[in-house]
Order: sequence, then structure tokens, then C-alpha cells
Amino acid sequence: MSTTDAERPVLIAGAGPVGMTTALALNARGVPATILEAESADRDRSGSRAIYVHGTTLHTLERAHPGLGEDLVEEGLVWPTRRTCWRGKEVFSRTYDNPGGSGKFPHFTSIPQARTEDYMHEALDEVGVEIHWDSAVETVETSPDGVTVETAGGREWETPYLVGADGGGSTVRDEIGAEFEGDQSKNSFIIADIEEIDDEDEQWPLERLFHYDDPRAGGRNVMVVPFTGGWRLDIQCTEGDDPDELVSDEKMREFTAEIMGEQYADNVTWVSSYKFLQVMADTFVDTHRRVLLAGEAAHLLAPFGARGMNSGIADADEAASAITVGPENTSTMRRTAPTTHLRSSRQATTDCLCTVRLLGSFSRRLF
Repeated sequence: MSTTDAERPVLIAGAGPVGMTTALALNARGVPATILEAESADRDRSGSRAIYVHGTTLHTLERAHPGLGEDLVEEGLVWPTRRTCWRGKEVFSRTYDNPGGSGKFPHFTSIPQARTEDYMHEALDEVGVEIHWDSAVETVETSPDGVTVETAGGREWETPYLVGADGGGSTVRDEIGAEFEGDQSKNSFIIADIEEIDDEDEQWPLERLFHYDDPRAGGRNVMVVPFTGGWRLDIQCTEGDDPDELVSDEKMREFTAEIMGEQYADNVTWVSSYKFLQVMADTFVDTHRRVLLAGEAAHLLAPFGARGMNSGIADADEAASAITVGPENTSTMRRTAPTTHLRSSRQATTDCLCTVRLLGSFSRRLF
């Protein structure tokens, strides 16, 4: 950044993990930053959401704010066993002696997103980065010299750069004329948080389970993954399913009891349904290279491989680096990474479907 630019803080739209990481990464590079968040400070953050934090993400967060990655590892958990089943029969199982690896950080840690955000807020407080709540971005005007942002209530902000980390419905993306391109899954998915029970003898084993055509779920595909304090239950709807019916308290209690056991039936704490998108903005910067999109403002990915928050945090780190260098480096930074993420996501989706087909062939030989 030039001396003139450095006198004004970089603005970041969005106080989610991507926006907060951007601010921390800029601060680590000596660049002042301010966050504008549309919602209020007491916004609802229920649900475990992005629970799987990649090892590379932990390293990125540790560079942005020493101790942050360590905090997530200390509270998160690493499950040692992976199992895959098909129609009630186990077809793959592996338990790792050292599932986290031998480096400073494990290959991953599993922790609710709200806890990740809590640690990020603490980091922002420590370095003095301010979040302006109830400050939704309404208009964005760019020039070769910077950006003018107007937020709710009519306040105007001048900044050398604006990072749009305001999610899938990004106003910043709309304001720079970028559009999403891609497709949406045909099937809906049901996702639920199941609180861990106190009786250790009755607890589920610490493992990640994929169960294709699970008879306990009416032949639906099921994934069960542990995180600190509970379990993620993910059920793929079949053709003809009504997601609104399946997320009812009665139905989720039934699913949970059948899949995880009666001891977990009353421990459902959060339920939602979704269809995943695989889309990417047709541009990631404005014409003057003063606005950069990051995370879900730039791309939405299939859940396979946990690329959502993890790819967004990688975006945030890259955006901070590009801004530190200057506008000549922002023109290319937003094209290659999301394209790679989207291609990888599509490949993961294809691989998953291939697995289903292979298991189908295998099952015909078993039964």
C-alpha cells in the first residue's frame, strides 16, 4: 500500500470467519482494518455449521494471530476412525494410531463454528480491530484511488480497499456488477446437531461414519461426524421427500433414535435443511481493482471436503497479501483460487457419486 492509502483503514464487509480473518491477516501485515457488519452484535449464531478446520487453515490463523490456531486445536477434537457402510454392512474401516499427525498442528480439528468465531473476536479485541454492527453495506462506488461505501443510516466511508466477505447474498458483489455462475444440487439435505450424552459407556465411538442407503434412515445416505460437545447428523433426502416434514421435531427424534440410538433421541439441539450450490462469481475484483471478493461472496461450494469456511479463510489471507502489495497484484488474485476450489468441489461430488455406484456394484455381489 502507498503512504496515502495506509492512512485510511481497509474496510471489510462481513464479520464472519472470512471477514475476521481478513482483518487479522491485514493487521499482521501492518495494515489497519475496520469491519462493517450488517447484523447486530447479538445476532443468532446457532448451529455447529463449519465444524471441520483444515490443518492448513490452522497454520493460516496462527500466522494471522499467534495463539489463535493453538486455541482451536486445544478445544477441538480429532476423530481417529473412519468407517463406511452400505445397507447396514461395513465395507471400509480404518483407525489411525496418530490421526492428527506429528506436526505442530493436526491435519484437522473439529469444533463448532461459533467457538471459532469466539476466538476470532477475542483476537480482534486484542489487536484493536473494531467491528461496526448494524452497518449493512448499501452502495459501493470505486475509482482508481479508492472506494466510497455507504452503509445503513446514510454514513459514508472512504477506504483504499474494500473486501467483500458478506456471504452468498453479497451486496458488495452486486455493487461491482459481478454475477454468480454455476448450478445447484437436485437433492435436499437435512443437517442436525446432536448434543453429546453424559454417560460415557453409552456414547457413540469417536468416528466419522458414511452410511450409504442406510436402512435405519429409510434407505437415505447418512453421515455422522463428531465435534467438540456433540455430533453432526447429515441426511440426504431422496426424490419425493419433503424437507419441511423431515425437519420436524418428531421426525428428527425418530431419525436420531434409529441412527444413533435411543439415548440420543432427546438431544437434538438444531436442525436445518439445504441444497448446496456450486457457483462462482464471473469476476472477483471491480474494474479499478479496489474491491476484492472473498469466501462465499466469491464462490459457493459443495460440502464435500469441507471447503466452505476453509477456502474462505485462504481467500482472506490471499486478499490481505494482495492489498499489502497494492492494486497491481489484485487483478489476478481472485480468479485462480476460486476456480481451483470449484473444480475440486465438482470433482469431489463426482467422486462421491462414483463411490455410490461402486458400492452399489459391490452390494450386488454381497447380497
